[in-house]
Amino acid sequence: MITDIKMHFRLAGLAVLGLMTALVRPAQAMDQFEIQVYQDDVNAPGHFGLETHINYTIDGHRTPSYPGEQPPNHVGRLTLEPALGITEFLELGGYLQNMINGDGQYKFSGVKLRAKFVLPSRYTGKLFFGINVEIGRVPRAVEEGGWANEFRPIAGYYNGHWLFDVNPIVGYALSGPDKFKPDFEPAAKIGFNTQKGFMVGAEYYAGLGLLTSPSPLGQQEHLAFLTFDLADPAEQSGSEEQPWELNVGFGRSLTDATPQQWIAKAIVGYSF
Repeated sequence: MITDIKMHFRLAGLAVLGLMTALVRPAQAMDQFEIQVYQDDVNAPGHFGLETHINYTIDGHRTPSYPGEQPPNHVGRLTLEPALGITEFLELGGYLQNMINGDGQYKFSGVKLRAKFVLPSRYTGKLFFGINVEIGRVPRAVEEGGWANEFRPIAGYYNGHWLFDVNPIVGYALSGPDKFKPDFEPAAKIGFNTQKGFMVGAEYYAGLGLLTSPSPLGQQEHLAFLTFDLADPAEQSGSEEQPWELNVGFGRSLTDATPQQWIAKAIVGYSF
């Protein structure tokens, strides 16, 4: 009798533990290779562009969150992003991801393809709207799922002085233990054009867990950056755009669950 009671308590304890584990599922990790809030820029039809994304985790998690993951601490990342303008509202591109881990070892980190659609500004004025769609395959050291896709709506306002931009990103794995479960990873940017050739601002990135059941706050990822961007003065709007792009940022996590506690990033781009 006593043995049966102990067995029932043990089974009940295991059930409760399993339920708690499910409820506190960690948030899906944010993209560590492309830390960027998308705006409405696309290459002109037939024109080619190349962006280089570089970032380095100064201080981050030192233990993997799943078997086979590369912990982010002291990891440097380099992503090449070529893109070709197809029409005035459509751009096709891709990502070639690479990393150097904390031991100085090079690791290939996957490829992605993307299509970016934006509404021409003559229809929207100072507002802008678009969507970026991605599909990619990355090694297990980067993401547990392997195959994944992403839908990144783009919505914002820019009057030549102030920029407000949001990307309410929804993505899900096409393979792995969490396949077809959509995650919510919003991003946002606010910037002020100084009219001296550059913009200062802030960017925010989050990994909130499943879209239908967000993770508890302590399990969510939240990351904030102070940023610097090249920006033409407002009086030059409508003239030929600057071919160079530069975004520099220094970020700090807002929760312990965020893999990158301190991180520096830069994006350098050129449109041919």
